[in-house]
Amino acid sequence: MNTSAPLPVRSPYPLIDEDTLARLLLRYRVGQSEQAAVRAFGRIISSRDLADALLLRFDLAEASVGVEPSLRAFCIELARITEWDFTPAWPIRMVALWSECYLSGAVAEFPFVAIEALLASCQQNLFSDRAMVHRLELDILTALVRLGWCLGGLLSEVSIDHEHAFRLDAEDGDAVLGIPNRRRFLTLLAERLSGLADQQILGLLVLDIEWGRSVDVLAMDERDHLRLALSDAIRAVLRSNDVLCTLGEDQWAIILPELLHPAQVSLAGNKVIDACEVLRGNNFPGQRGRFHAGGAWAPEHADDPLGLIQAARSALAAAKTAGRAFDHFSSDLAARGQSDAGFESEVARALESRQFQIFLQPQVELPSRRLVGAEALLRWHREGQAIASPPDILAVLERIGLMGELSRWVIQQTAQVLATLAHVGCEVAVSVNLVADDLNDPELPLFIGQTCETWRVPTSRMCFELTEGSLVPRDGMSKHNLEVLRVGGGRLALDDFGTGYSSMDYLRRLPVDELKLDKSFVERITLTDNDRAIVELMVRIAHTFGLDVVAEGVEDVATETVLREMGCDRAQGYLYAPAMSVEQFIKWWGARREGALDTPVL
Repeated sequence: MNTSAPLPVRSPYPLIDEDTLARLLLRYRVGQSEQAAVRAFGRIISSRDLADALLLRFDLAEASVGVEPSLRAFCIELARITEWDFTPAWPIRMVALWSECYLSGAVAEFPFVAIEALLASCQQNLFSDRAMVHRLELDILTALVRLGWCLGGLLSEVSIDHEHAFRLDAEDGDAVLGIPNRRRFLTLLAERLSGLADQQILGLLVLDIEWGRSVDVLAMDERDHLRLALSDAIRAVLRSNDVLCTLGEDQWAIILPELLHPAQVSLAGNKVIDACEVLRGNNFPGQRGRFHAGGAWAPEHADDPLGLIQAARSALAAAKTAGRAFDHFSSDLAARGQSDAGFESEVARALESRQFQIFLQPQVELPSRRLVGAEALLRWHREGQAIASPPDILAVLERIGLMGELSRWVIQQTAQVLATLAHVGCEVAVSVNLVADDLNDPELPLFIGQTCETWRVPTSRMCFELTEGSLVPRDGMSKHNLEVLRVGGGRLALDDFGTGYSSMDYLRRLPVDELKLDKSFVERITLTDNDRAIVELMVRIAHTFGLDVVAEGVEDVATETVLREMGCDRAQGYLYAPAMSVEQFIKWWGARREGALDTPVL
């Protein structure tokens, strides 16, 4: 089944008609007298004798392998030069034979070498070893030489045309996959769209593969083998007139012409992904990756190439975001895509212009409810809108590679907050979150030390919270940085404990001081015995390792009572106070110190 579009069809040799031939003969001064001289020579010696001489000269008498049979046929036809009636038929045959030779691997200079050998044979037959040469014989040789250069020039154009075609094919096709590349894909899509008739539907799929590290470390030939196998698997499930193209290392585009219904786009998208999954599972079980595809169709979604591509890519992005294998374009999706793009730009500008704020949520000691710390939380008041969701902000910054910049800003702001709290006499520790990029930054401990020194606050008043997602098992740099921070006086907390797969291993390996129970466990301890038993076990394990336990998401007295009975050391949540600005936090702290109620002063 041929589902990849043919690369551009180009003429393999110059078009030869009566007018072209006349101009060619005129250029090399092969007139009527020269043509007559060649015919006269044809009556002296047979083309068979000339052919035998050429085959002997190039050792082609028994040609049977490789390019040799093509060269043999070329030499035999070349020897018939003396039988030419000077119509286009014979040069057309010569061009076709030389084209076959060239494509079989013959060197471009062979026609000139063969013509030179033919002329030498003609001269030998004309003059033999005679010292005396007749004028007619010289005229015949001159005519043959001009005719030989005329033919050589023609065949040289064939070689040049083929070289040009090879170069263009290399530009338009993928050398490994043998299918059109991105440049050719744009041309093919434009051609299909321009020829789209009324009531016809043209579909477009964009397939993307996100490989894991197991593929990233493959050698180049192994990676090529994987790509080629995937391309073959995709082709096997497409129709004969579907067009498969490559857009990059791990991305393909499929043009689906002559569809009867838009649902065929979804059907094709899911079939392609299933084929890739089956191939990976059967042939490459050690390679891990995620397959996503987006689909769109013309003319409903767009009637121009760039618009249709954008629609399919928007659907691909939506599929990735939602964790689905396939999605197709829709007006709602387009609106969400525009909104997401706008939000992404807004978040980046907000970080650059320092529009974010640090809010503090108190942590209290149990059972006394004495204030002992606070967690620094990110807040952003979008202009004219409600407070943006912190998880949404963090997801955007992680996607566009700005988490490291945010972390440094948060650390600097936290040091400034600690200095402000110390100024009013509020000597509490503040927790900040670190992410994977932070832990792998060799300059992180030095940056934190310099920041604390700048604001005249001890590092011991900072607690660095680490989510399991930011930790990589057996990662040397992460552990080294944590040990340096610990030696420098900073406290370390394992956040969202119990939500990952390596919680116990982290407790054993990492130099942490406290453990934070995720609110998804805490908020259910009064509802089910199983959740209560799980949390109680976590508390006991943490205390066995000598760690303090902090419970997140405490929203009622009943939950606090159960945690207190379990021996939980500290808690935070709406029961005590929500996250507040630094100014509100100071007011709330002052009110509590003066004996006011345990509710925030806002």
